[in-house]
Amino acid sequence: MEFSFYSPVKVIFGQPAAAALRAALTERARSASPLPAASRILLISDPGLAAVGLVDQITGSLTAAGFQVSVFAQVRGNPTVRDVEAALAVALAADAQALVALGGGSVIDVGKAVGLLLTHGGRYADFQWGDRPITQAAQHIPLIAVPTTAGTGSEVTQVTVIEDDETHSKRGVRSPYLFARAAVLDPALTLSLPAHLTAATGVDVVGHALEAFVGRRANPITDALALDALRRAWRNLPCATRQGNDLRAREEMLAASVMAGLAFDQSGLGIIHSLAGPIAGRYALHHGLCVGLLLAAGLEYNLPALGAKREPLLEALGMPASIRDAEVAERVNVWLADLNLPTRLSQLNIHNPDLTSMAQEAARMVLLPNNPRPATADDCRQILEGVA
Repeated sequence: MEFSFYSPVKVIFGQPAAAALRAALTERARSASPLPAASRILLISDPGLAAVGLVDQITGSLTAAGFQVSVFAQVRGNPTVRDVEAALAVALAADAQALVALGGGSVIDVGKAVGLLLTHGGRYADFQWGDRPITQAAQHIPLIAVPTTAGTGSEVTQVTVIEDDETHSKRGVRSPYLFARAAVLDPALTLSLPAHLTAATGVDVVGHALEAFVGRRANPITDALALDALRRAWRNLPCATRQGNDLRAREEMLAASVMAGLAFDQSGLGIIHSLAGPIAGRYALHHGLCVGLLLAAGLEYNLPALGAKREPLLEALGMPASIRDAEVAERVNVWLADLNLPTRLSQLNIHNPDLTSMAQEAARMVLLPNNPRPATADDCRQILEGVA
């Protein structure tokens, strides 16, 4: 048994976000780091959070504490290089000394990319497509991640995923230098998330936990994190979706999200996320929505290859070990339907999709070799046919 596990992110869970954020930024000044104290902050967020007043709330708190705060709140749901460049321009104009990413995974990924370009210069494409090495901590200008969804786990991962504006394709940039300095996890920030986004982001947690547990690079630490995350998400997402003001359910989902993020960042993902990427890019769909589309079919494909992991996985999903693989898929689809999540592309008015090209793209994904059961482009196409 050989493995490594590395995560330098300080996780601050359950404290009110504004106070925890101020403390995280102040702690940097008290640390042994030779960097000067951060007084100029760039807060990165999205239009939705600006509209509900959360951006102003956090900005006001930081300003009252003596920080100079500039704001870029224009990150889109599927961020592109254009979003990164626009945020970078604001950071440079403000001479920002620290970054705060307030939002979902899209916002946090943009924050990582901005930190990368602030420290290394050049264009984002240099790292995404040109394989330019990352040679120093992108968060030399520290990033504090404040997630407002229980979903991507980006606050504790070493990868950022940004879409190319011209090709609409995505390729993650990965490096241990991309970890955030700290993650402030306040379940109260997720209370206002609408039901459809709660479900879509939450099913991404389930996909992360499931694939982290069965991935070829899994180890005992990721197994423990992934299984606990899977249990929490499977049992609490329905309540969080139907009763959005249930703080306990929100707390459980946020805990599941960060644990699943820690797990999959180390053990990798597989066929579900490999197939979700091309669909999301082709049709500009929410990432979690696409994970939900493929959850049952991807799990059914992998079940014959799980060996001793089959029983604990099914236990986490509240299913008996004796259940047939096809019935597992059926129960997962019933669970998804109860969340009002689609299980067919046709439910999204997507008819006659180019399954062959999407299958070929999925087969080229770097995630796929980590899948417990090998898959060819033909295998990917068959799975896509099942959800068309």
